[in-house]
Amino acid sequence: MALLILRNFVPIFGMNLCSIFILVFLLSPYSVSQDITGNIEGRIVDSTGTSLVGVNVSLQSKSLQGSRGTTTNEKGYFRILSLPVGDFTISVSAVGFSLLNLENVQVLLGKTTNLGEIKLMHQTITLPEITVSGKKPVIDPVSTTYGGNINSASFEQLPVDRNYRNIATLLPQANTSFYGDEANIGGATGFENKYFVDGVEVTDPLIGANSTNLPYNFIQEIEVKTGGYDVENRASLGGLINVVTYSGSNEFHGSIFGFYTSNKLAENQKYGSLDVNQGDFTNYDFGFGLGGPIILDKLWFYAAYNPNFNNRDVDVPGFGNYVDKTLINSFAGKLSWKALDNLNLNFTITGDPTQRDAVGRGINVPPDSLANPDPYLQNIVEGGINYSLSGTYWIGKNISLQALVARVDRRDTGEGATDVGRSEVFYVDYLNNFWSGGVGSTWDSYRHSTVGRVSANFLLGDHLLNGGVEYKTNGVNNIYDYRTIERYDSVYYGEAIGKGWGEVSNRIPSVFVQDSWRIFPSLNVTAGLRWDGHTIIGSNGEVAQTIEVPLQPRIGIVFLPDAEGTNRIFGSYGRFSQEFALFQSVNYHSESGYDYWILFDHDPREDNTGGDTLYNFRHIIRPEVEDLQAQYYDEFSVGYERLIGLGIKAGIQGVYRTLGQGIDDVWLSDESRYQYGNPGRGFLSEWPKPQRDYTALILSIQRTGDEYFNFLASYVLSKDYGNYEGLFDASYHGAFPNANSMFDDLSTSRTNTTGLVPNDRTHVFKFSGSYRFSFDLSTGISFIAQSGTPLSELAYTDFGVKYLSPRGSAGRTPAIWDLNARLMYELDLLSTLQPRLILDLFHIAGQRKPVDIDQRKYFGVDENGEPINPNPTYGQAYRYQPSFSLRLGIEVGF
Repeated sequence: MALLILRNFVPIFGMNLCSIFILVFLLSPYSVSQDITGNIEGRIVDSTGTSLVGVNVSLQSKSLQGSRGTTTNEKGYFRILSLPVGDFTISVSAVGFSLLNLENVQVLLGKTTNLGEIKLMHQTITLPEITVSGKKPVIDPVSTTYGGNINSASFEQLPVDRNYRNIATLLPQANTSFYGDEANIGGATGFENKYFVDGVEVTDPLIGANSTNLPYNFIQEIEVKTGGYDVENRASLGGLINVVTYSGSNEFHGSIFGFYTSNKLAENQKYGSLDVNQGDFTNYDFGFGLGGPIILDKLWFYAAYNPNFNNRDVDVPGFGNYVDKTLINSFAGKLSWKALDNLNLNFTITGDPTQRDAVGRGINVPPDSLANPDPYLQNIVEGGINYSLSGTYWIGKNISLQALVARVDRRDTGEGATDVGRSEVFYVDYLNNFWSGGVGSTWDSYRHSTVGRVSANFLLGDHLLNGGVEYKTNGVNNIYDYRTIERYDSVYYGEAIGKGWGEVSNRIPSVFVQDSWRIFPSLNVTAGLRWDGHTIIGSNGEVAQTIEVPLQPRIGIVFLPDAEGTNRIFGSYGRFSQEFALFQSVNYHSESGYDYWILFDHDPREDNTGGDTLYNFRHIIRPEVEDLQAQYYDEFSVGYERLIGLGIKAGIQGVYRTLGQGIDDVWLSDESRYQYGNPGRGFLSEWPKPQRDYTALILSIQRTGDEYFNFLASYVLSKDYGNYEGLFDASYHGAFPNANSMFDDLSTSRTNTTGLVPNDRTHVFKFSGSYRFSFDLSTGISFIAQSGTPLSELAYTDFGVKYLSPRGSAGRTPAIWDLNARLMYELDLLSTLQPRLILDLFHIAGQRKPVDIDQRKYFGVDENGEPINPNPTYGQAYRYQPSFSLRLGIEVGF
């Protein structure tokens, strides 16, 4: 709409559409970015190896509106940037030489496809054009980013979860977590990942625990960046998971799909003490995706919708089964407009509005009995909508401008499902493991992110210069109200009361610049620098805290030993800083609300007088922490990749990642309050400095592009060591970032706290692959075998946790393996339809071993710091591996 309005003023102001395009993006106040395209490069020579200048190189693809092209420079090189992902046909032509066509050339998300040295044959007589076809793995001659790419042709053959986020765990260094967070990448926790859909960051800005739910049927390609990425990318302490959804084309295309599973297709689950006992369940979803032209080669569309229904019986102790119902409405839409020959615009919208009639949500240890069922019953609404407008404008063949604006809105609300649940206090009797009353809490949390970005690429001889600016702001209006009474023993009761409201936000401007220099035909050096600011705005609208983000240099070197680009040696160094989630900002920079904890020697439900207030936290905007430094790590990596035969790539890589700074909260006993800061520095200099060192050796072998058999196998030998688990506290099963229990109590924070952290896995072997038979049957499998995770001996203190022996020295959870399979049969019904029947088998011959174990050996310490109150469930399983199950599905492509 803005473009249409401004277009009417072109005659008045004498502005061209390029100026309008730039102006619109510069004035827009909106969201972040990530790769949504890839690149192609190569070198053209004659039969003697002499470089050819001015050779025409043109590209065509179903995913490309119109065609793109360039000519070779004086060294015979060409580069074509910002191409949509997909398969391309490349035509190479020059006067006096035979026409050469290269078919099925892959362009991957965030990668540069190197065609190597291409030889043209002199045309002394009339010869037919030469066509070369066949896919091969990409050896990137420029980027040192490591991780991996999986396109839809690959993951649709494999037994994967419906949500795209879990597909990342097929790749090396991305491991499933059993502690309650998302995938652990590169030794980090799930709260340290960033998620991007069509260039827009969709990570929850309050906690960072989740993102938009989309089924894999909407996704064209997934890119996982575990490290080594350049300065264009806003960093995380873990990994970046980046996806692009499907686009339209000049032909109508799409799919209809449906999946179903239930308890009748599964073995009985083995439950641990953190699991709510569940009975019958059904989980089914269906949907469609449709794309095509509105105007051929000019305006394309894509639209998709997928409702997901999850119903399961949950046992409410003493009251039988209640049905927990969840409905996720996932959708995606995209308009691709070739506004000018040199201007492309894309508008996208994605979302996942979710409604849940929850039973037993958020329960850590279920009670033995209840006086009434209301504490178990909640109404939950969550999810959100993401909008973006992106564009690329080319000035000649060597300059391109990119811009993106976006808005991410998310709302989470929750309350009791009954009148009693909404009005009564929540009562917990730990002595008898008995509950009564209501849910005890309500919340209404509106989160939003708005960011804008403009960048430019300049091809100047052997240099590819890149630079840009970003401006990002996150905000949250977090309204909550809770009241809980707890009975600890035969004497003492505690009452927790809290209420809060008010909006806090942050502002994060960024500037980055980078030069990728082809020093020699075989050597490319990329060096860049990124600067991020970080300011927190309190609920009064004024600056409440400034965080000092260090400059982030990133350097990468790629050496190609041969002219064909069949192998490479690469290395990188980088500094990567993750923004401070808004959770602690809500606690410390809002002036509206309070939190109390009162200790009684009698039941406060009968008489709420006479208690001792042990914790009194009035919500005020706390004084600014001086010289607060951002959380970041430094990383070094070196590796080697080589093409082996047709379509096979093998690699070896070493990685070292060390935490440079962390932010966490501590208990200030002299002030009887919590405060965040940099442990080991400034006013927290008495506390130990956060430490986490991750080292890994990665071996991988991959085959792609074959008509029948493709696979990815990897082995990772790693060590994750320190006193800092990450933004997610796995030992404590903490639900909030920057709140590790280890740092809370100064008296215990230096004793036995350094060792192997919970997500250390010494050995991890993975294999995923698919085989297509000649009789329309395809099969895919995924297999993983991995070491267990370290265990510790813990004793709880009043405001933290004490390690009774060195961290991670109390054994490990059992080593486990997991096998999944997909059988897919294609039916020949109509020439325009491609239906396929799907049978997924998960956790075949499942071991159902413990994967999360109770490490609380004692529930307290005495005045001398000696442990007291032994935990009768110490060493027992919190959770087990999932049981065997089947899922039925059908997908119809057209």
